[in-house]
Amino acid sequence: MRLFLGLPLPLDFAEALARTARATGIANARWIPAENIHLTLVFLGSVAEERLPAIVHELDHIDPPPLRLRVTNFGTFPRAGVFFAEVEPAPVLLQLQTQLVAAMTRCGFPQDDRPYHPHITLARVRGTVRLSSRQVAIPLSAARSFDVNCVNLYQSRTLSEGARYEVLAQRPARTC
Repeated sequence: MRLFLGLPLPLDFAEALARTARATGIANARWIPAENIHLTLVFLGSVAEERLPAIVHELDHIDPPPLRLRVTNFGTFPRAGVFFAEVEPAPVLLQLQTQLVAAMTRCGFPQDDRPYHPHITLARVRGTVRLSSRQVAIPLSAARSFDVNCVNLYQSRTLSEGARYEVLAQRPARTC
């Protein structure tokens, strides 16, 4: 199973963000369906099914706060062919991500050496993409903030029509 921990976006926000992203005119893009748009916190990769109970156990002991997150601009990872919306690295988001990394380390997953860069993948792009200043900017009229009230454990299934994400476990945010 290919697994990752992430934050779901409200569908109306994901749809609006996807429309805004498509309006940038990025060529050769394979757009992520709105129902698959999420914010990855920890990528676990290919995982044997027998490890699932330990992962869910650790997730059950996380106490995520309700989050209000904000997208700031569009960007790319040119070598990876990824077009994304950057998410403001709010301290509460970074703290939650650090907690989840520690929990998954207890399950035997290695820590990623790269610093966490919160972003929402919107498209996979063939070839090198360079964005103009017009393409980087998210219009002021566009929705920029969204609320998150849970952390999901997702399984990524690769199908002929693209990836599908299935929620295997969910940890609701604590109430205020």
